[in-house]
Amino acid sequence: MLMLYCEEINGRWYGAALDGKRIFATTFASSRKEAMRYLLNEIPYNMHFQEAEKPDVTAEELFKVMEAIIEGKDVSFSFEFAMETVSPYNRRVLEVMALIPTGYVTTYSALAKVVGGHARAVGRACATNPFPPVIPCHRVVSADMSLGGYGGGLKTKWAILKREDRGYKDVSKVKIGGKILPLYPVKHLHPPT
Repeated sequence: MLMLYCEEINGRWYGAALDGKRIFATTFASSRKEAMRYLLNEIPYNMHFQEAEKPDVTAEELFKVMEAIIEGKDVSFSFEFAMETVSPYNRRVLEVMALIPTGYVTTYSALAKVVGGHARAVGRACATNPFPPVIPCHRVVSADMSLGGYGGGLKTKWAILKREDRGYKDVSKVKIGGKILPLYPVKHLHPPT
């Protein structure tokens, strides 16, 4: 049975749907109601769930990691994500997105060149990411270095990325399955207007 957890940390509500230690969905929002609504939309329709009165140890650890990510801190974790409800294509996008380090972004089109498909398909995979901000869809932007989209709003995406800026100047890259994913320093971005 899935357990739904919510907790407020520093004025933000964090939510998670967990089956033991496996994560089915994560979210952050401005209210408990908004966080719960997101979780209910993300869990598989045929799974039984129950809302927990307070977070368990795994949820507490997860919420601390989520808060650290939102605050722009470097984190490491070893959570297990339940990917069986994610399409194979979206799973591949999520796996590659998870490799984008703090302080860098990549583009929808560059990600598409690595995983296959088109920039719009990558954008849809980002928009339906069930694990924000742990799998960092906020680090994927438009080819012109504008922010693109974000479920939490562009002001939120910009605020997170500004906190993640490490002052890097040079473009980096990561090799994935024989293909190169370019990584652009956050300072290359155009702020939202």
